Amino acid sequence: MAEIKEILPDFPSGPLSNYRKQASFDWRNMAVVIDTEERLKFKHAIWKAMEEDPTFTHSVKDKDSSLDEIRNRTFEKALKVREIIPDTGFDFRTRAETSSVLGQYDWSVSLRYAILQSFFSNAIRGAGTKGHYKYVEAAEKQQIYGCVCMTEIGHGTNIRGLRTKATYVPSTQKFILNTPDFQAAKCWAGNLGKTANFAYVMAQLYTPDGVCHGLHGFVVPIRDSQLNTLPGVIIGDMGPKAGLNGLDNGFMMFNNYEIPKESLLNKNGDVTAEGTYVSPFKDPSKKFGASLGNLSGARVAITSLCSASLCNAVTIAIRYSAIRKQFGNPGSNEEMPIIEYQLQQWRLFPHLSAAYVLKYFSSVLFDNLMSFALSQFDSDMNQEVRAAWGMEIHAVSSSAKPLAGWLAQTAIQDVREACGGHGYLQCAGISRLRDDNDAFLTFEGENNVLMQQTSNWLINLWNDSKREVIIQKSKLGSLTFLLKAEQRLNNTFQPGTVEALLKPKVILGIYKWLVCYLLRLTAEKYQTLLAASDQDNFLAKNESQVFFARTLSLAYIEHFMLETFHNQLCQRPGLPEDIKNVLNKLFLLYGLWSLEKQHLGTLYEGGYFKGPKPSKLIRNAILGLCEDLKPEAVALVDSIAPTDFVLNSVLGASDGQVYKRLEQAMSQYPDSFAKSSNWSEFASRLKSKL
Repeated sequence: MAEIKEILPDFPSGPLSNYRKQASFDWRNMAVVIDTEERLKFKHAIWKAMEEDPTFTHSVKDKDSSLDEIRNRTFEKALKVREIIPDTGFDFRTRAETSSVLGQYDWSVSLRYAILQSFFSNAIRGAGTKGHYKYVEAAEKQQIYGCVCMTEIGHGTNIRGLRTKATYVPSTQKFILNTPDFQAAKCWAGNLGKTANFAYVMAQLYTPDGVCHGLHGFVVPIRDSQLNTLPGVIIGDMGPKAGLNGLDNGFMMFNNYEIPKESLLNKNGDVTAEGTYVSPFKDPSKKFGASLGNLSGARVAITSLCSASLCNAVTIAIRYSAIRKQFGNPGSNEEMPIIEYQLQQWRLFPHLSAAYVLKYFSSVLFDNLMSFALSQFDSDMNQEVRAAWGMEIHAVSSSAKPLAGWLAQTAIQDVREACGGHGYLQCAGISRLRDDNDAFLTFEGENNVLMQQTSNWLINLWNDSKREVIIQKSKLGSLTFLLKAEQRLNNTFQPGTVEALLKPKVILGIYKWLVCYLLRLTAEKYQTLLAASDQDNFLAKNESQVFFARTLSLAYIEHFMLETFHNQLCQRPGLPEDIKNVLNKLFLLYGLWSLEKQHLGTLYEGGYFKGPKPSKLIRNAILGLCEDLKPEAVALVDSIAPTDFVLNSVLGASDGQVYKRLEQAMSQYPDSFAKSSNWSEFASRLKSKL
């Protein structure tokens, strides 16, 4: 613990001390449990180095900078990160979490760094073979700047619909890249607008016989060493955005642009010199399934990024709520901290529980993705097993990313309102979280559309005659409970007391029934529509989304998150009882809050609940848990909060000196006490009316 105390020093005595003393657990122990000692050392080493480097100094002038200035500073910071990451033997998984660590400081810096350091390289690693690793090495040595070009103006979530063409010509041993029209232009690629000179490009591969063999990745030079656009390539900048303006998102088109045959990333498919297509997969769907695991990397990453934003938001709101005083008991001269009010607890504490559940789940999901990525080097692994693994990761990430984005965005907005007028100030640090996190709701697929990937997979599995075999071979185990689906659907639940609800097994049982019910209901709806529409599969899927497939995907990922948090963390052997007790309360609050918010109607509709008592008990349980977590709340955010320098919020600093920091921020703003630059015009109008 001595080393951890160096990393996590005591907080200064001050306005937050009273609430910190009320906690039933040691906040440092919780930090180690939820984050691991290794990751704590790693991220605090980065944050300390950033705080000591003038490159990362916060400035109130930043908001008035030009787009070009913002991008240049962001790029400088991203390159500086490479220099300051301590080379102390941290494993690959820990290093890969740098994006979340940087994002809690600035998401533009985080994404810029990720694209430069790993996004481009990982895309090549995932789809390429030994001959392509020279590009990975060059990117890591800053000999080239890369970007990843998948989305097109007219197609994003539907990646099968991408229209960029790569046609192989045997006589020249080259591919010719073409963009049919502007709708097929690559877009939204970070670093593409001004910076990248190489791109990972997803295109439809055509052989000389005119046959399309589906999407494949290519590593493509797009600018020369002086960053001049190469002939045959058109690149433009997409301009200012609502947030993340430190990132230069661009668009790109190709006009008969030739690239060598070796540019094809050929792990899952290749073309012979004569123009014959070859692949280790006989079934094209299996090949696509194997690719999906690699394509899921960004969605898994965004799940972690949203978790980091959520941690920042709840830290600001809960610390501020413990300081801010309003009203009080009649006859008393003392006003009461707003954290004492039931309404404030109900607004904020479920978001705190979500922050813990999502934080842990996102790290487990990342571990699974890393294991899947490493499996490509296992020559003994059955390709069909690997394809099924990739499909499951794709299904999980396609619902985890939307849920994480919505959890963070809802929390950030609630936090903004719960902090009152001061929460609207830029120096509160909430508005930038809201603007930047908003992008994650559409990055790598618009959330509502993306969740169809999960529901499609679930329905196909439900209707598969080999369902039990597939589930038993599942690598993630996200659907193990479906082995007893019919038995579960016969269950009902009539709790008699709040205590009957406050058991993890009960919450998970409710969710298991819910997913089984929604899966059967959605599959039946789909089959009915399929029959009525004369086998029109598209129409049947389209008309079974609202109240069916979308809700199914949401319930599925909520259950898997809760089950992972309970089974792998709350039940971890050797976990101290005080930590376990608080984690269980967080589990229960997140589970009951999610059920009450999203699924009560379905539970009654399906007959699992009867009468008014279950809903009343759930709501009473939520309020009771909020009250129980009040003395723990400040310590809980202390365990997941970044440093004050990184958080950069006058409302959420660890010393609790809200009003001193507000005064400093307002007083130090440029020209805060000066007259308006247009004062003479104002004055002349004023005088004319005297």
